[in-house]
Amino acid sequence: MFAALNRNLLKSVMLADGVFCFAAGLALLAFSGPVGSLVGPLATPALVTGFAAFFLLWGVFHLAVGRQQRPSPAAVRLAAAGDALWVLGSLAVLLLARGGLTPAGIGIVAIAAVAVADVLLLKQIGLGRQQRARLA
Repeated sequence: MFAALNRNLLKSVMLADGVFCFAAGLALLAFSGPVGSLVGPLATPALVTGFAAFFLLWGVFHLAVGRQQRPSPAAVRLAAAGDALWVLGSLAVLLLARGGLTPAGIGIVAIAAVAVADVLLLKQIGLGRQQRARLA
C-alpha cells in the first residue's frame, strides 16, 4: 500500500486532501452552531457556514485534480498557494484575533494550520517528484 502511495504521492495527497476538505465541509454545514460555539464568539453560524461552502468547493477542486492521471502542475501550485494562504491566515488569526477565540478555538486553529502546512509540504514533494519523472 505504501509503495503505491509513494509511487504517486501527488495524486494520493490531492485525493486525500479533497476527501478531507469535502467531509469537513459537510460536517461544518451539519454542525455550524456547535462548532461556532466551540471556536469562539466571532465564529458565528453564518461564518462557519461560509467556511463549509469553501471547504466543499475546495474539496471538489482537489478531487478533480487528484483524479487526473498526472495532476496538473498549475492546479497543484494553485492548491499549494491556497494552503500557504490558509497557514498565513491562521497565524494572523492566532496573533491578532485570539481574543475572539476560546482555548479550544485556539487549539483548533493551530492544529489545522500545522496539518495544512504538512499537506502543503507533501504537495511540494509530490510535485517535485512528478516533474523529475517527466524529465527522466
